[in-house]
Amino acid sequence: MTSPKVDLKNRWLAAVLAFLVPGAGHLYQRRIFKSLVYFFGILGMFFSGMAMSEWTVVYWKWEGGGNRTIGYYSQVLVGLPALSARCQALRYTQPPISEFQIDRRLRDDRIKGSGVDHALDARFTGRFRYNPKAESIAPEAEVDSVAEPIQEVTGQIRWRREDGIFTGTLEGILGDGQSVSLAIFDEPTITPRVFAHGEITLTELRRDNEKSQREFSNSLRYVRCDVRDGERVGMIEGTVPRQFWDWFQVPLEDKALEEIHGRLGRRFELAQVFTWIAGLLNLLAIWDAFEGPAYGYGDEDEDELAEGEPAA
Repeated sequence: MTSPKVDLKNRWLAAVLAFLVPGAGHLYQRRIFKSLVYFFGILGMFFSGMAMSEWTVVYWKWEGGGNRTIGYYSQVLVGLPALSARCQALRYTQPPISEFQIDRRLRDDRIKGSGVDHALDARFTGRFRYNPKAESIAPEAEVDSVAEPIQEVTGQIRWRREDGIFTGTLEGILGDGQSVSLAIFDEPTITPRVFAHGEITLTELRRDNEKSQREFSNSLRYVRCDVRDGERVGMIEGTVPRQFWDWFQVPLEDKALEEIHGRLGRRFELAQVFTWIAGLLNLLAIWDAFEGPAYGYGDEDEDELAEGEPAA
């Protein structure tokens, strides 16, 4: 039952505001102290859990075989900070553009991402190597194949596909300071634009003395292209940036989730609990905005309390 001591104003509007942003409904009712407590307490717990999991613990995924994020129904009670996961799930499950190759190392036999860009203009960081001269000049020529050195390269990679014609370039600088202009003559292999915690391990241009260690990243996309420099051909392999909105609260693939669990351990599970509790606490805050205080204010007279007690 609502209390006459509190002006709840429009209770339905207050409840909706309390759902969207913890404490917003109480601010609307001018219950400032509770508004601050709910805002900082609930959102503080929610974002602590997010940070603890490296911002990967909140996402929505609903597939067969038990691959479902049931805990999201608790997380979403926090409101706007978790609602964006539904939008990201829709973007993630859009069919890809079949004209480009998609790296399937994290995707098993299923391709689900939003596809690969028809056009790309981004900063590239990675490695470059010419193919052996025997392969570059004439495959049938009797020339001894000499392994070419792997070089670091950074620069601007651009490509575009129009009317079925693909064109692309990499304008960059090699590790020794030499400028290079490479033409991309074949379709690239690249992880999808909308993706979370994708693998960026270099597989083709890894040096012999390097340890084979898998690397994952939210903010980077793996890229591999065949390139041409005049008469010689080669390969570039590396990464380009991924925008924050293209990985934040995007559903995790199974292998990405395994990597996070293996590296963070129980910290990831604790992060889940933090975000679940934050959502459930906001449910109580929503009810408080709708119904008002449940136990009075502590300023009732003894006579008033006695009148409210049932007769023995």
